[in-house]
Amino acid sequence: MADESKMRLPHILHFSTLRNWMTLLWRHGRQIDKRHRLQALRITLFIIATIPIRLFERLRFGHSVRNHRLPESPVFIIGHWRSGTTNMHNLMLQDPQFASVTMLHCAIPSGFLTWGWLARWILTRRLPKSRPMDAVPLGIDEPMSEDFALAGLTHMSHYLNYFFPQIAEQTFRETVLFEGVSAKDETHWSKMCEYLLRKVSFAAGGKRLLLKNPPNLGRVPAVLKLYPDAKFIHVYRNPYLVHASTMKLMDRFMENLAFQGHDVNQIEQFVSRRYELLFEKWHRDKALIPAENLIELRHEDIIARPVEIVERIYENFGLTRWESVKPRLVAYTNTLTSYQNNEYRFSPEYLARMQPSLQRFADQFGYRAPGDQSN
Repeated sequence: MADESKMRLPHILHFSTLRNWMTLLWRHGRQIDKRHRLQALRITLFIIATIPIRLFERLRFGHSVRNHRLPESPVFIIGHWRSGTTNMHNLMLQDPQFASVTMLHCAIPSGFLTWGWLARWILTRRLPKSRPMDAVPLGIDEPMSEDFALAGLTHMSHYLNYFFPQIAEQTFRETVLFEGVSAKDETHWSKMCEYLLRKVSFAAGGKRLLLKNPPNLGRVPAVLKLYPDAKFIHVYRNPYLVHASTMKLMDRFMENLAFQGHDVNQIEQFVSRRYELLFEKWHRDKALIPAENLIELRHEDIIARPVEIVERIYENFGLTRWESVKPRLVAYTNTLTSYQNNEYRFSPEYLARMQPSLQRFADQFGYRAPGDQSN
């Protein structure tokens, strides 16, 4: 087994732009606990020291990236965190016509075109074999959510939830729902998102992008402004399982990313509130997506019939190459037979706390609370 000390990775903001880091400090620096101030200083010094890396990449590739255009609108896989979006992403990525944001892009978003070889050399020696919240493989070329990369480019990344858990609802409303933010901030998010996706597409030789990013469930209007003909795959799952799994995710992420302490009860309330706010907005916004560009899928159906479900997506969206993709997909799904989802035990007290926030959505999606045997 790998030495845990060697698996400890730098904070993702080590690879932020100086402008982005200064903006975060200006807006939220007072929120940093005393015991994390030395860490913040180290990040500052590292960002200053690596300015030449970012400058060199901008000079070498800036013009090419600015002039690159996506050949087709991306396909967006959306859904609340821990709903099964990663599984859906991996299934669809068996088709080589697609490219995605990867760990490499997220590790060094402002330098992967020129310094990716160095990041690859370092990370392949330090990355754990799987993600901290489940058994999904984690490697330098594994697909990732673009908000991970955007954390180093814009103060409008949802990762502020993890950096500053004591103000998590505030930053969620701002960075995902765009509530109470200026038009300048929303435009900045759009500009950085488009820049990142253009850069990833350029690096992939112009392949169509297939993206998995849970926060985009709350950003549909902004995404449609950038890509009016985008395709959306919405994956949903039993809200109670999602909530329990999200709590585990929050705990693991904040352990490594937070600049301040947090209270578990406060985080539980935030996760419940975030679920409500996100799906209230989704149910309002999904009517903005043309019917032919949206498909909604239960996680359990994807697990039970992955090849059939993916074929349905190809038919609905008019995607090509299905006959050549099918054998690759069948071979991939045959490797998943030993994978087991995390199991959770729900106390009556926990279910009672969650019921006011989650049950109405469970009803809408056709799920029962764990242990509910009613018809």
